[in-house]
Amino acid sequence: MNSLIFRSIIKIVSPILMLFSVYLLLRGHQLPGGGFIAGLMTSAGLVLIYLAYGCERFDWRHRSRFFYFLFTSGLTISFLTGLAGLFWGGFFLKSGFAHVHMPLINEDWEFASAAVFDFGVYLVVCGVCVSLMTMLGEEE
Repeated sequence: MNSLIFRSIIKIVSPILMLFSVYLLLRGHQLPGGGFIAGLMTSAGLVLIYLAYGCERFDWRHRSRFFYFLFTSGLTISFLTGLAGLFWGGFFLKSGFAHVHMPLINEDWEFASAAVFDFGVYLVVCGVCVSLMTMLGEEE
């Protein structure tokens, strides 16, 4: 697609999708949302950029290794989070939490290990979705 209107809209829509995906990721361990849907939103934003500007501008064939790295690191983070629950709580994927004092805003925040697991899922979904889309979109 070589449409000026589509490219102009993507310049506005893709940052909004990325910010909304970060919002979903950060609130997902206690409320609806989380790593899976945030990863899908990020992947949708990246695929829209890919559709608007094409493979030539971003050189996606070489960057697909980066998305494989995202997939493997996300899988490792999620697995290690599950093992941490096994060692500390007695069950695989048992969630733990702690209260962390934030000195700049002078408040206590609750930190849950489910947020780390969600981040790992986010990386896995981003890596898999974008890698699949680039493989499907490549010309032979």
